Amino acid sequence: MYLRSFTREELISRGVDPKFARILADPTSYHPDLKFHIGKPHCDYVIPDGVTDVVPLWDVNADSIVRWNRNGVVEYVWLFHDDANWSLIAKSEQGAMAKLWQSWAEFQESDDELLRFADTIGFKHGGRALGLLNASYDEFVAWREELMDDAV
Repeated sequence: MYLRSFTREELISRGVDPKFARILADPTSYHPDLKFHIGKPHCDYVIPDGVTDVVPLWDVNADSIVRWNRNGVVEYVWLFHDDANWSLIAKSEQGAMAKLWQSWAEFQESDDELLRFADTIGFKHGGRALGLLNASYDEFVAWREELMDDAV
């Protein structure tokens, strides 16, 4: 399957939080160094049987983070451009936001910036994420993968 970037309106119509959709559709509106583009014209991503409703969110080089429905379950996954395997990154939109927040955190030195970014994308758990990431990367990743939208 070939992927393409969705507009903000397309993302919102597919159920993506409006704050998150704004950053996904126009990342440089937040910061000029925040850049990603979904779908590479030469990459045909492998989508397994039982998957419907694929919504591209952002890219990591030529790999893509997408939301899909697999056998009735919504999942946020990392698709690889050169591999039929995929990796579950989250079970909720908040978990996916945590992954994007984590990617931005790797290049920032200010906790204030990370909290501001969390607020900008609609990530409700910036303070908790910051504490976990500073304490234990493995605990942060486990928390992110299990994070549900209504978690406190």
